[in-house]
Amino acid sequence: MAKYYIKKLGFQELGSPKPDGSVSRGRYIYVSKQVQDFFPQLSKVITNDAVVIPIVPFFKNEKVYSWYVFHNDKHTQSNGTRDEFRIYLNKLIDPDKLYQPNDIVVFERVVQNDNELMPLYFMYRFDNENENYQFLDSLITSSKMRGGHALFEGDLSFIEHSVNNIDNIKVVIANDAEREIVKQQEEILQEVVITNDVEKEIVEQQKENYEDIEQIRGAHLFNSVTFREFVLLAYDYKCAITEKVIYWSSFYNLEAAHIKPKAHLGTFLPCNGIALCRDMHWAFDKGFITIDDDLKVVVHEDVKNTLLNEYHGKKIIVPKDDYFKPSVIFLKHHRTSVFGMFKYSGMIRKI
Repeated sequence: MAKYYIKKLGFQELGSPKPDGSVSRGRYIYVSKQVQDFFPQLSKVITNDAVVIPIVPFFKNEKVYSWYVFHNDKHTQSNGTRDEFRIYLNKLIDPDKLYQPNDIVVFERVVQNDNELMPLYFMYRFDNENENYQFLDSLITSSKMRGGHALFEGDLSFIEHSVNNIDNIKVVIANDAEREIVKQQEEILQEVVITNDVEKEIVEQQKENYEDIEQIRGAHLFNSVTFREFVLLAYDYKCAITEKVIYWSSFYNLEAAHIKPKAHLGTFLPCNGIALCRDMHWAFDKGFITIDDDLKVVVHEDVKNTLLNEYHGKKIIVPKDDYFKPSVIFLKHHRTSVFGMFKYSGMIRKI
């Protein structure tokens, strides 16, 4: 059953627009504390805790990662004044300042691949000339929430979209969301970059507690869904080695490969990923090939008589954004712990 968050927009949250269309402050959507479960959970302890959420605006077939923040200095500082949740209207979801005071915005929450960690939010705008405006307004009026909010669970027949190809919607990242991704990746890297000895000890202590390991990986923001989307975006939907991709419509022969494998406590951070076609992904995971610190392909000596050798010494596609570039720490792990392992896999000991 579909779930919706319905909100009538106010004058101040839309930047106090002037007659000429200009605004005097940033534009955002104020989110009621009573609907926190509809959006990702944010902390009262961390000052201005934030996360990025994927939004599909009503006017485009793009998944826009946007900034969702809890301005909570009232909780964390003695002289704090703010205590509110906001979704910021960046230029990707509000390029022409279409949203106006008293417009009604509707968010539909859709779970992707049964992954509750990162639901997708379809976003719709209704002005007072829309034939469905009065009905939505009545839902807000009859709601027990104050401030023009309502939750609705059921069928809104006038909202239609296809969720069949959610995984293949084009992904873009807003500037404010990018800053949050960079910040959180740097913080998580400080926690997960550990020596092999400590790493082995953690595996032994936590091998039966998968949830703890996922927390180390930063499942809060970086999970299997966002990992794939960020990595494919970083390499412009092309194989980093062949620089090509076989595709038809929204289907791509392309995968997000972990540099440091998940089985080795590899993270879901963008810098631990590389976009590879299926053949190259297989060769990379089996250790037939690796990548050096200059981002050049290294083919193992034992398979240089194969088709792989044509890529030996070839530099991979280098992502434009630094935070998407492969981490030298993870590359080193692949060279020392994965490269060449094909020689030992599938061996049968004779008796």
